[in-house]
Amino acid sequence: MKKSLLIILCLSSVFVFSQTKQVDSLKLILKNTTNKYEIAKTYLALAQMHERIDLNKGKSFAHKAFTYKDNDSLLAETNNQLGRFQFFTAQLDSATYYFDNTKKLLQKLGEEQRVAIVNISLGAIQLRQGDYNKTIETLTESARYFEKNNDSLNAAKCYSNIASAFAELEIFPKAIEYSEKALLVFESLNQTQFRLITLPNLATQYYKNEDTLKAIDYNNKAEKLAIKLGDKRSLSIIYNNLGDLYLNKNSEKAKQYLEKTLQLKSELNLKSGIEVTQSNLGYIHLKNKDYAKAISYFKKAEELIKGKQRVSVYNNLKEAYKGLGQTANALLYSEKASQLNDSILNTESQKSFMEVQTKYETEKKEKEILQLTNDNLEVNYKRKQNRNLLFAALGALFLTLLLIYFLYNNAKRKRIIMEQNLTIKEQEFNQQLKSQELEGIDAIIDAQEAERSKIAADLHDNLGSKVATLKLYLESYDNEDDFSNFYKKLKKLMDTTYNEIRSISKNKNFGAQISKGLIPSTKQVAKQISESKKIDIKLINVDVNKRIESALEIQIFRIIQELLTNIIKHSGATEAIVQFSENENILNIIVEDNGKGFDIKASKSGIGLINIEKRIQKINGEFIIDTSKGKGTTVILNIPI
Repeated sequence: MKKSLLIILCLSSVFVFSQTKQVDSLKLILKNTTNKYEIAKTYLALAQMHERIDLNKGKSFAHKAFTYKDNDSLLAETNNQLGRFQFFTAQLDSATYYFDNTKKLLQKLGEEQRVAIVNISLGAIQLRQGDYNKTIETLTESARYFEKNNDSLNAAKCYSNIASAFAELEIFPKAIEYSEKALLVFESLNQTQFRLITLPNLATQYYKNEDTLKAIDYNNKAEKLAIKLGDKRSLSIIYNNLGDLYLNKNSEKAKQYLEKTLQLKSELNLKSGIEVTQSNLGYIHLKNKDYAKAISYFKKAEELIKGKQRVSVYNNLKEAYKGLGQTANALLYSEKASQLNDSILNTESQKSFMEVQTKYETEKKEKEILQLTNDNLEVNYKRKQNRNLLFAALGALFLTLLLIYFLYNNAKRKRIIMEQNLTIKEQEFNQQLKSQELEGIDAIIDAQEAERSKIAADLHDNLGSKVATLKLYLESYDNEDDFSNFYKKLKKLMDTTYNEIRSISKNKNFGAQISKGLIPSTKQVAKQISESKKIDIKLINVDVNKRIESALEIQIFRIIQELLTNIIKHSGATEAIVQFSENENILNIIVEDNGKGFDIKASKSGIGLINIEKRIQKINGEFIIDTSKGKGTTVILNIPI
């Protein structure tokens, strides 16, 4: 009977030993995320985990992952996994479709190594389709590629499938040579799963090479490894091989192995090769004269088996019905076997006849062509001369056109290069203008700050001291009755003026001095503004604990100052919040008020907003405004620190 074959597919696969725990963990991720990429990635991981335990579930998860098309790398892996499932369920055309899709996506990504790996999978399909010479050619070329790049693992996968192709061609010494070469690599790299594929293949090859003892030994090693890994698919093939080995030696032992094979194939929904197992079980029951059971298995095999093997099944059914004394059924299947055998022979005879007929027709046509050639030889000679002259003229014309084409392309290329150079220079000029504009705005702002500081100092040092002296002078007339009313009014006026001058002097460093740090200085400003009782400004520091570089602090402080000034002047707000936080070296500042908001499109050209935007650009930050009329304003600053 036909031996089962394990073929290595070169796909990214996850071999999982603690399945339940990891599956539960992945399902929990699905419940807790809405990110489409994460969902697709999780479905793919679930598909890979179920490959060895439940093909139907695994295929379902892979199809769910396949709905996400926005990431080429993930889509390539999903196509790979779907190709793998189609391969295991004997849907070879579909497997080829998905593997071809995988190649196209990987070529688009420039993944040369992974494209080579997918080629091995396509070689495995050629092997399953029976194109063994093509398989050897494809995989030998792939093996050379991996040997050249010191990729011994993928080279060994090629060796394993090359060995299977040689085995199918019945060149068993060569098959054994390549299988053992692959096994050495898998053992040296501790690739347990690939050892599990190679061991039963070696067992089959030794069996076909008439070394039954080694065949049984390798199958037993493979069985222990498969049980250890919980790999039911491999076990189904190993048990089928052992059943075949013991078929004519120990029918009871063969029966046990074949029944295990059927059970595992049923659990995994594996259709490939199941008819061979059923036919073998029928053969064992026929030998044991359990005719009813034999008929049951032969009937199941009859639905799937084809060609000369079906003739064998019909003959076995004839013998089983004969054993039950059901002569009519025995005669029926005897006639079916005879008719099918005649049909096969007739097809082969027709094929031979068609080959003879084709050969005859070909020879006849060749004679007619030869005669016609002799009759028209002179005419053809003259025609050939004319044709040569025509070809010479066309050749000269073609060369002229080719020269014109090259000259045109050269001129066009020079023009494109010139245009590109002009575009680059224009971009550089615009960038330079932008830099100069930023520097000009900073210079204006710095000059404004310096002028404000100078004016505040003059008010404090000169006018303040004079008014204080005047106040002291006037106080010496407190006991004069004639001037009492006048004095009270004048004193009140001096007090007000003095306090106002002091207030102006206190604000002289409002935007320039932040020696205590950005957050303490902002807090002080917020407190001063809140003391007016017209607006309450709160400051919240979430997790910013370190000092920021001094020049950057001043720039950020000026931006916050501008924002608070805008709130006071324009928003009509009663409350405002300034919040600081830090995440991965990005300082996040949120300034929020409950004011009347504004139309951002109408206000975008304002000087205050332009100044803020220019400052933010200079420090490579991000500036976001969320506002609308009647709904307050929120400003978000994201600044790298």
